Order: sequence, then structure tokens, then C-alpha cells
Amino acid sequence: MNLLYILSRAVLILVGCWLLNNAANSAEPLRLGNPGEPETLDPHRYNLRLEETILTDLFLGLTTFDAHGQIVPGAAAAWTTSDNGLIWTFNLRRGLKWSDGKPLTAADFVYAFRRLLAPETAASLAYFMYPLRNAEAVNSGELPAEELGVRAVDEHTLVIALEAPYPHLAERLLYPTGYPVPAHVIKEVGDAWVKPQNWVSNGAYRLEDWQPQSHVTLVRNKHFFDPATIERVIYHPLANEQSSYNRYRAKEVHAISNFPSGELDRIRENLTGHLRLSPLLSIVYLVFNTTAPPFDDVRVREALALVIEPEILTEKVQRSGNVANGSFVPANVVDYDPAVMPHLHLDENARHEKAITLLREAGYGTDNPLRVTMRYVSGTEAKKTQLAIASFWKNIGVETQLHHTELKVHFADLRQGDFQVAQAGWFGENNAEHYLGLLVSDTGNINYGRYANPAYDALMSAARQQADVNSRNKLLRKAEALGIAEYPVVPLYSVTIRRLVDPAITGWYENSRDVHPVRFLGWR
Repeated sequence: MNLLYILSRAVLILVGCWLLNNAANSAEPLRLGNPGEPETLDPHRYNLRLEETILTDLFLGLTTFDAHGQIVPGAAAAWTTSDNGLIWTFNLRRGLKWSDGKPLTAADFVYAFRRLLAPETAASLAYFMYPLRNAEAVNSGELPAEELGVRAVDEHTLVIALEAPYPHLAERLLYPTGYPVPAHVIKEVGDAWVKPQNWVSNGAYRLEDWQPQSHVTLVRNKHFFDPATIERVIYHPLANEQSSYNRYRAKEVHAISNFPSGELDRIRENLTGHLRLSPLLSIVYLVFNTTAPPFDDVRVREALALVIEPEILTEKVQRSGNVANGSFVPANVVDYDPAVMPHLHLDENARHEKAITLLREAGYGTDNPLRVTMRYVSGTEAKKTQLAIASFWKNIGVETQLHHTELKVHFADLRQGDFQVAQAGWFGENNAEHYLGLLVSDTGNINYGRYANPAYDALMSAARQQADVNSRNKLLRKAEALGIAEYPVVPLYSVTIRRLVDPAITGWYENSRDVHPVRFLGWR
């Protein structure tokens, strides 16, 4: 047996082993921790970030994210905008299909936008698409769905007409509210279309199995135009940070979205290659129910805001990398100068004295202490944070009762207005309007505190008429300054995401949106 033959055989064996190993890796399920149980996987009825994470794998909107969290073409290969900013024309990719093999056309997007905004859908995030012409009137039932500013010119061309210029439409279409849904399935089985046995979607994955409180399993969609490397992904609901951390250490999951902040130093020392930290476009804040006593009184809201020290929360209580934020718009939103809370120029003693004075004027004091219930999402870090806030308030004679629930129950209560003061958060877009829109009176039930100020609404409306981003941002800043001076919310901090990711995973990149579509991931 000559040397050349032996070497050739050795190369073939090595290549064969590599191919077998690569095939085995691609077939190995990717197990990801998600911070809770989805309430729905209907993209038009979702509300939680943890649902959005899964939906991003299941569906593809007109625009989408790349592996680095940047906006890139999705179902649309390209788009153009009219000079006045009111008409957007999207050219769909050729050959798009649903996961059952049926063609996907521009008409599917028309159906989806109409369904999202139909009053009977009761989509809490329907307002995301209010930039579309007649969207608000359709959503309120004042106009029929056919009057919505969206139409299919042909199978591959979709035209969206806007109520007013909205330069951020490509970003807004990233969200599940902009995803297509399978009309041909929904018309046949109704709301049961979201069950695994009926499931059809257009993303890189389709739903295979959903066992509540256990897992959601997705399998690669063979009809997707750009097939994913990983065959199957399993999302596990891991709401408890300690449990999530324990399961990661036991190698039961390949990545988790959070862990106890007290473990950070130990992880830095022992799991350096696993640790992923990244600032998130986000704001965590307290929201007051402005429609019910005592928080219908701005003096009470201001008094409680005055004595909260966000820097103490982030640097001494949490110690997890979160960044104190004095504005409602996150400081890392580009090309925008946020308006900060009006009391930040005062020193600690002045703020303390002013808070006591305001409470006294509102009728509260030693003989009649203010008693409040503060709601928050269950979790070690959240509990420490709320205890610290309760301590700030105790210093001015306020008695605080803490009430915690799991994430989806917490936000369901907030949407129903069933709270006095509560922890809330908002994540995602790289524009100020995304955050300030939460305080517009007609936003809907995600204006949790039901804040309503005609002057604020007027400034927001005026900003929305501006096609130029700089002119738009100047009006948005005026609105922010006006709104936060009435203290419907108290900005606390922007989140720094703490993740643990198995180094064997490739294609995972930190980004300010914290999006990591599985179709870009693989195995080493």
C-alpha cells in the first residue's frame, strides 16, 4: 500500500468525520432560556418581549434584523419612499412561501395589516401601525378595513400610504405587528391556527410543539428562502434567575437571558468566554396610575419622584451594569438630546425638603401617612430595587407595601389599570417617538398610567407631521420636557443585558437591540 494511497484514505476519513460531526451539530437542538411563558404566539396579539423573541424566529416581516441587529430587507427585497414621505413601495422577494409550501404574496400583508387593526382582534399594540393612513379610524371601527392605507399592486408589490410622514417605518415594521399571518389557515380554523397542528408561518422556523410551562419547540422551515443551519430550537421558560443560572451550569440550556447579579464577579472569573454584556435600548421606570387617588395629584407623584436616587439603585443596590437614566427616552438613542427630570439640578437635601412640603400640601404627614402599594415583576434584582425605593420613600414618611407577580400577570394588571404605582419597562427602537408615544392619551392600554395632557398630545401630533428627523426630534424633546414635568412616570435606568452563551455557538453578536435570530446561529 503506497504512501499516497494511505494519505488519501486518511484525508477521506477526516473529511467524513468532519461532515458527520457537522451534521450531528446541526441536528442537535439549540436550547435557549426565555424569561417566562408566552401568553400567545399570535403576532397580532403579542405584548411581551419574550414572545417577540420567539416570533422573530417564526415570521419574517417586510424588514428584518441581521445578525448584528441592523435593519435589513426581509420579505421585501427593496423599497422606495416618495419625496413627501407619504408613500412607501415594497418589492417582495420572488418565490416566497409559507411553511406549508403555499405562495406568499403582497395580498397576505394586506390581510395581516387589516387583521391587526380590526377592532375585534383587540391588539394592544395596534397603535404601532397608526402611521398608516386611516389606521386609527379603522382600529376604532369608524372606517371599514378596506380604507386602510395599504394595497397590493400585484403579487410582488405592496404600497403603504401614511397618514403623515413617518421616517421610522422601516424600523417599525421589524415588530410582530408588521408580520404577515396565514389567511388561508385562519379562515379555515380561526384562532386555533396558533396550535402546533395547524401552524403555518413564513419565517426560518415553524412551530412544532408547545408544552406550557415546559418548552416551545421550533423546527427549521424547509420552504424558507435562506435555510437556517440549526435544525431545531427549544425555548424554555426560565423566569427565575437562579434557576436559569443553575440550568445553564448543568448544561441543560445553551444560553440564558439573565442570571443573579450577585454571580457577576464569579462568572467573570470562571466563565469569561460565556459572559455577554451589552447595553440595551431600554428604559425601566415607575408608572403612576394618574386616574386614581392619590396619584391623580401631581404633588404626590412629584414628591415620590424627588427622593428616588437612580444612581444608588444601579451602583450600590443592583451592581449589575445597568445605567441610571434621568430621561424617559434612553440616553443611547442616536441623534436625540433627551429632556431630563426637572428636579435633577437640586441637591439631596433640597429634594427631600421639597418632597415633604408637597406631601403636606396634598394632605399627608405624620398623622396621615401616605400608604401606597407598589407592584413589580418577581425576581431577586427587582425585589432589591423595589425595597430600596420603598426605603427612599420611608425617609419622607411614606408607607409602602410591595406586591410581586410573574411577568405576564404583572403586565396584564398594568394594561387593565389595576395598580397604584408599578415597575414597567420599554425596549427596542432607536428613536425617541417609540418611548414618548407611551404617554399619548390615545395610545391605548400600554399607556399604563392613563396619562392624558392635551398639550403633550398636541406636541406629539405636531412632531408626527414632520418628515425631517431633526425638526421632528425638536418637537419630541419639547413634549418629553412637558410630560416628565408632570411626573406620570419616573425614569430609573437603562438595562445592561447579562447573558451566558455557550462558546460552541457561532453567529451570536452583542447589539443594542439584544436580538439574536436563530437563523444566523450555528455550532463550532
